[in-house]
Amino acid sequence: MNSKEVLKECESINKEYNYFNTISPEIKESSGKLKGYYISVKDCICVKDMETTSGSEILKGYKPIFNATIIDKIIKEGGSIIGKTTQDEFGFGSFNVNTKNIPKNPFDKTRTCGGSSGGAAGITQKASFKHIAIAESTGGSIACPASFCGVIGLTPTYGLVSRYGLLDYANSLDKIGIMAKNIKDIELMFNIIKGHDKKDSTSLNLELSKDNKIKSRKKCVRA
Repeated sequence: MNSKEVLKECESINKEYNYFNTISPEIKESSGKLKGYYISVKDCICVKDMETTSGSEILKGYKPIFNATIIDKIIKEGGSIIGKTTQDEFGFGSFNVNTKNIPKNPFDKTRTCGGSSGGAAGITQKASFKHIAIAESTGGSIACPASFCGVIGLTPTYGLVSRYGLLDYANSLDKIGIMAKNIKDIELMFNIIKGHDKKDSTSLNLELSKDNKIKSRKKCVRA
């Protein structure tokens, strides 16, 4: 499936299920570990020049002038950003009904996707193309919708993934994570977005082994 077909499918799914707040007008493809993967991003994570509202009308029209650290990492590895997924407004909610366009459960449109990352979970289940969703959790906003929509969700330990560029809900609790249909894709994405970031003062400065166990603690580096 080429990029035009992917966007067409996203638009078709969105008309019926409301999984996106914004869909990319076009996709830029490049080489890397994520070549051939199409990445959706929760609407609270900054993508340069793409409307980022955190599910709120208050931020309608806001287009960041920079990428979140993880977005730069994804693009560097050839991941193609397809759009910003629906969420509860600023993350306040567990069922993704606190938003203008309520996403519908991929198995039963009369039921909820869970929240607050409901759009991320829904498109992960419905997409027929190679897809990985970037989501965010404060207190269950990845695990809950992943369960409701029958996909796999990973909420990393606090500090393992940089939150620079995240429109936070509760700074001391927020974690950026991943949804996919299989563990292999979860591992692939996690190994790309993890790691210390000097732009995020809460980012852990740890050295991890290949199986993501703590290998050693590096000397703290002050920003």
